[in-house]
Amino acid sequence: MINRRKFLRINIFGFLLAAVLPSFYAFSASTFDEVVSLAYSSIKTGNAKQLSDTFSNSVSLSLKGDEGVYTKFQVELLLEEFFRNNKIDKIKEVQRSNNSSSSFAVFSINSGSTTYRIFMKFYVKDNVFKISEFRIE
Repeated sequence: MINRRKFLRINIFGFLLAAVLPSFYAFSASTFDEVVSLAYSSIKTGNAKQLSDTFSNSVSLSLKGDEGVYTKFQVELLLEEFFRNNKIDKIKEVQRSNNSSSSFAVFSINSGSTTYRIFMKFYVKDNVFKISEFRIE
């Protein structure tokens, strides 16, 4: 039989955990290295939702030849479908640059026997880096 004191401790712990834990997942990357690192881990795990946290409100997307400008949510849905159809076996950072004229990162990913190149272009607003262009070729 559980006593009242133990019951209260468990409920208080559960309440605190529920209140604090979401803040760890609401991590917002702001520096160039943080955003590239978050994008890398999101692509590696096929997590389109987490990847969308790094997008600007509108993103120029090129996905295997189809191009357009989409909202952050639309890009998330399109990438979710891409990741569902293409399980990422391997990812490698090919290049990154962060200077006054441009900021970008390039990854190479393998899915089965297919290799894709991912290009991400960033812009800075209020000292926060966001992806403004995302291409999978």
